[in-house]
Amino acid sequence: MPDSHPIPSAGPTATLSVSERRQALATRFQKARARTAELVATLSPEDLMVQSVPDGAPTKWHLAHTSWLFEVAVLIPFSPGYRPAEPVFLDLFAAQSDGRAPPSRLLSRPSASEVMRHRDQINAAVLHLIDQLDEALWDAAESTLMMAIAHERRHQERMLLHIKHALWCNPLRPAYEQPPDHPHLGAPPDGWLEQPGGLVEVGRPAPLPGFDHESPRHRVWLNPYRLAARPVTCGDYLAFIEAGGYGDRSLWLSDGWETARTEGWTAPLYWERGGHGRDKGWQIFTLYGMQPLDPDEPVCHVSWYEADAFARWAGKRLPLEAEWETVAAGCGSMGNLLGTGHRHPRAGTCHGTGPWQMCGDVWEWTGNAFTTYPGYRRPHGSGKSLQDEAVNGRLASNRMVLRGGSCLTPFDHAGPWTRHYLRPEARLSMSGFRLAEDA
Repeated sequence: MPDSHPIPSAGPTATLSVSERRQALATRFQKARARTAELVATLSPEDLMVQSVPDGAPTKWHLAHTSWLFEVAVLIPFSPGYRPAEPVFLDLFAAQSDGRAPPSRLLSRPSASEVMRHRDQINAAVLHLIDQLDEALWDAAESTLMMAIAHERRHQERMLLHIKHALWCNPLRPAYEQPPDHPHLGAPPDGWLEQPGGLVEVGRPAPLPGFDHESPRHRVWLNPYRLAARPVTCGDYLAFIEAGGYGDRSLWLSDGWETARTEGWTAPLYWERGGHGRDKGWQIFTLYGMQPLDPDEPVCHVSWYEADAFARWAGKRLPLEAEWETVAAGCGSMGNLLGTGHRHPRAGTCHGTGPWQMCGDVWEWTGNAFTTYPGYRRPHGSGKSLQDEAVNGRLASNRMVLRGGSCLTPFDHAGPWTRHYLRPEARLSMSGFRLAEDA
């Protein structure tokens, strides 16, 4: 997963007084920073140092990097006389977007306690800035702070994905936390939603907050289609495995087939076979440790290549992102997101007529390659550090679009207009899919 991020817009707050906006922003900042600290509270200093994937990062780096952005994008530009408490941190934990190789992230020093102490210093300095900033600079500072907060919340999901992979690589297969005590929910009915198509508007409506590549709003023509009411489940996917889907070259794009053979894929990431019987023979590694496969929960940690092969095997296809968004925009139900406390996709509920779990539990692959929308304009005026973290058209190739959000996605980063983008071979994310077909 790359270190680049799209630029979010803060959204309007003109109806509030500056005093009310200061309080609201301080609360938002504190909640985001507290959530990050809460997510690592059970980890040991040794856990914080592990980097198990080449393009990932140790947890300690995530903790320091998010502070780095507040320092270089907010404190240095807007706080007169501010001097970095640890100047060397500005280079150690910076994002690299200029083609240079990043410095090693496997660092024993600074220690975890020093990184957390630095976070406390940054927190105090930002809260002081919010309270004391001149009103003439308030609009620009508020917008930049909102962007930096969104950046931190994005890293919460990335950090948990890296933690999960690091724990899975440990032969002890330790659990990140104990699973919550909740009743098992069966999968929703397997139905189809008829859609008339036609000329539809897609893209984030102004002035709702979001990321730069989710706008501008524009029109798209859709032919009539059907969209599955629920994501593909583990039970559905197990049938694909047992039917020999991973050994049938006719189902795969050539790049996907070569990738699957090279990587030795025979099941989704974190699936392991053991024992006997259809369901008892499979276990899945989760943030709760090894768990029996639940055939009713959405399948996750599959690549776009695998989702595409499954769709071809099922005689269907992946939905276009405009098809997905058109249905999601009228959907009031949400799946599990980061704030619900479930760190693994759950089987859905059967309330209503669907669609179910379109925003939450798993990101959903679409049939579209990632590109910016017609009329997209590169953001300006957000400062170099935030520009370095932006899409700015640089990543509009070699990636496929996912929609919705997962059980590790913050609630305000999941919705009908949310666009995520990953390489087609990526499996680290909580990525699943639902099917579509022409009507």
